[in-house]
Amino acid sequence: MIANLIHHLKNEKPMVIKNKVIKFLTEKYYLILLLIPSFIIFGFIDEKMWVTKMLKNPRYKIGVATTDWHQKNNNGVGTDYKYYFKKVEYLHTTSYSYKKGDSFLIIFDSLKPKNNKVLGFYNIENYLIDLKVPDNGWKYNEVPFNVDSLEIRNKLTE
Repeated sequence: MIANLIHHLKNEKPMVIKNKVIKFLTEKYYLILLLIPSFIIFGFIDEKMWVTKMLKNPRYKIGVATTDWHQKNNNGVGTDYKYYFKKVEYLHTTSYSYKKGDSFLIIFDSLKPKNNKVLGFYNIENYLIDLKVPDNGWKYNEVPFNVDSLEIRNKLTE
């Protein structure tokens, strides 16, 4: 149906294309009403799935804020941060509010290190900032301060 519309629109003038698109959308509004909630639901399911996968192969590192909290930039709203895994730098944005240079604990998937979450409910005390973190991160039992795997699982899957 949509493929046919695109095929017919290839040789049309812009005003004609606009009119045909508007006509299609008004006649097929129910498709839009079905697609939008489907994408939203898929987004929630997809995040739950990758968080579940991440919790099967977790590693922990110290992330460092590269910006102060900001309203919006190319990365979105929040604080930009970085961490390293096997000498590769990963850049992300968190909704937690940090100042540039602040350190915090992150959890990531050792098989897909770009999949990570900031564990903002764990503070990195000043005496821990200079810790030597292994290139491949800490396993749960290697983290040099107390973390609770059940609390982490509950916070990330709620």
